[in-house]
Amino acid sequence: ITLPKNQKTVNVALVNPEGNPCYFTFEIALKGTGESLYKSKLVPPGKAIRQITMARALPAGEYDATIKITTTSLADGSAMNGANVETVFIVK
Repeated sequence: ITLPKNQKTVNVALVNPEGNPCYFTFEIALKGTGESLYKSKLVPPGKAIRQITMARALPAGEYDATIKITTTSLADGSAMNGANVETVFIVK
């Protein structure tokens, strides 16, 4: 994922696919330190987050990161399964 350097507000595509039986919550964290750069509110099925404001801007470089996806039942709000997506941010 390519991000602009020294900018906290960046364009992304964090999508909860149409038809899912759950809300998604997205958290972006740096892999080495676990520092959380962003955490979303509940995202309903069929919706997406297209722009985020991170906790801090990143200088140019490459950063190993994890996008943590937590799921919550539409029916009763209970926790469901989740996933971690490993990625690299190329900041330039």
